[in-house]
Amino acid sequence: MPVVAATRATNRRALLAFIAVLVALVLAFEGVVVWLQRQHLLSDAQEEVRNEMVLLGELAMDALLSSDYAAVERLVKTWLDRHDYLARITAVMPNGFVLADFSKASMPRDTLPVSQEIVFNGRVVMTLKTVSDFSVRETGFAEIVYRATLAAIALILLLGWLLWWTLQRTAIQPLETEIRARAVQETQLRQRTLELEASIQELESFSYSVSHDLRGPLRAIDGYSHALTEDYGHVLDATAQGYIARTRAAAQRMGLLIDELLSLARMARQDMHVTDVDLSALARAALAHLAQVEPHPGPVEILVEEGVHANADTALIGIALDNLLGNAWKYTTRTVAPRIGFRALRQNGETVYVVQDNGAGFDMQYAAKLFQPFQRLHAPNEFAGSGIGLATVQRIIARHGGRVWAEAQPGQGATFYFTLTP
Repeated sequence: MPVVAATRATNRRALLAFIAVLVALVLAFEGVVVWLQRQHLLSDAQEEVRNEMVLLGELAMDALLSSDYAAVERLVKTWLDRHDYLARITAVMPNGFVLADFSKASMPRDTLPVSQEIVFNGRVVMTLKTVSDFSVRETGFAEIVYRATLAAIALILLLGWLLWWTLQRTAIQPLETEIRARAVQETQLRQRTLELEASIQELESFSYSVSHDLRGPLRAIDGYSHALTEDYGHVLDATAQGYIARTRAAAQRMGLLIDELLSLARMARQDMHVTDVDLSALARAALAHLAQVEPHPGPVEILVEEGVHANADTALIGIALDNLLGNAWKYTTRTVAPRIGFRALRQNGETVYVVQDNGAGFDMQYAAKLFQPFQRLHAPNEFAGSGIGLATVQRIIARHGGRVWAEAQPGQGATFYFTLTP
């Protein structure tokens, strides 16, 4: 039957193809094994020759140190004559001078070059270069290599071409693209790391300069101004005393700004230890402290939600809450019925923490300046401050992988929101 014959022929061809592939794989595997064996022998041979050269160098060390180069030449010649597998030995001084160069009459077909430096007290005193007969070591498996090569070369070439054609389109090209992309990313990462290290060094230098070079003059200005008032206040008129008072106030304010700036700089380098933190307890403690050190003229309504927890660094998140609640406390000092609250809510699948007050508020068109250092939306004679607090909050929240933003209206209070994803 033609159909049966055709089907049989098709199946036969498929079987033969399958067998051919299996044979090719077996031969390829055999070739790999032989190659690995050869590499192993090469490694052993190189190590043996290196050890021999080290021994030769040790024997020649006394002659080298005494500059008896003739003795070194004799030793090299004797060594070559006594070792059948060595075909050539060349001794080269560090300055390039060839001290000895001896070789046998005929070079082997399969050579193994080895170079070994001879070191004395950490200094290279001579380099021994050898050529040895590697074919002696291959005798045990040379015949296997020859037969396997003749039997498998055609199938291996064909299978190699097919594999290359397939892999080139299915694996190699995508892999090369991925490698190039990763190389670009690694280069960018290294560049950013270098820039970050440079920034950190600049920041450390700046911090050192601020803490040592600026504090001294400020203390001198404040101290001498105070001494001037005490010692000569009776001869100064009210205008002069006012000038001195303003000078002292400016020096003290600059000292406060320096402290705040250093604190902000340290936020970027402080180690984080993330644990489960009771934010409600931190908020109550911060408000109790504010009530003690900066009491309001009247009662303050405090609304702190119970059981608000987060995974965060206790010290850093405590500083952030101190600043946010401190702002709320400060900007409600002129409010008739001040109210300050802290709570958490779920928004778009994440937990949002909220600090809210009914104080002075601010115009939202200036909200972009809130979290920038030294940017203030109220005059110093209205509400005191350095302009660093909210910048510190923003840096702490960013280190926790979160974000912070605010909503407000002038005279109707402000609400600050932040998230934490450490």
